[in-house]
Amino acid sequence: KSDFYVELKIDGLAIELVYKNGILETGSTRGDGLSGEDITQNLKTVESIPLSLSGKNLPKELVVRGEVFMGKREFEKLNKELKKKNQKIYANPRNFAAGSVRQLNPKITASRKLNSFAYALVTDLGQKTHEEEHVMLKDFGFSTNPHNKLVKNLKEIQKFRDYWEKNREKLDYEID
Repeated sequence: KSDFYVELKIDGLAIELVYKNGILETGSTRGDGLSGEDITQNLKTVESIPLSLSGKNLPKELVVRGEVFMGKREFEKLNKELKKKNQKIYANPRNFAAGSVRQLNPKITASRKLNSFAYALVTDLGQKTHEEEHVMLKDFGFSTNPHNKLVKNLKEIQKFRDYWEKNREKLDYEID
């Protein structure tokens, strides 16, 4: 079978979430891919990251990877407010989101209206395809990108890519 599951690459901060017995225990940056920075308290303030998993038959441990980002409209609103106050404006939503989850005070992070999409289920729960991973992630209560889709061949992959290259401004978040 030659199906492909395609998704947009969000321009945000890569994170890893570890759930023990269905409860968020640790949230970290991906760092160098092996170790990252513990930002659990700040990630707990991002509404789209579940503090506890939904569903039945939850695994003892679940590891999920995703992206934290700030929507373009929220970012523009923030920069307008900063400009009115004659304060420094931010260059892009990605750097702002990355700085926001590294704040010492989680209340500051909470005030910044960040968002998150999960994109990988690291724990092996028997998933065979990337599409299955995304179905499972949604069942556990994670937000996933609604533009992800199953396509049949390389031509459809190219069509997906070309569409989003032309229409990326319609998205409320940055993509790579």
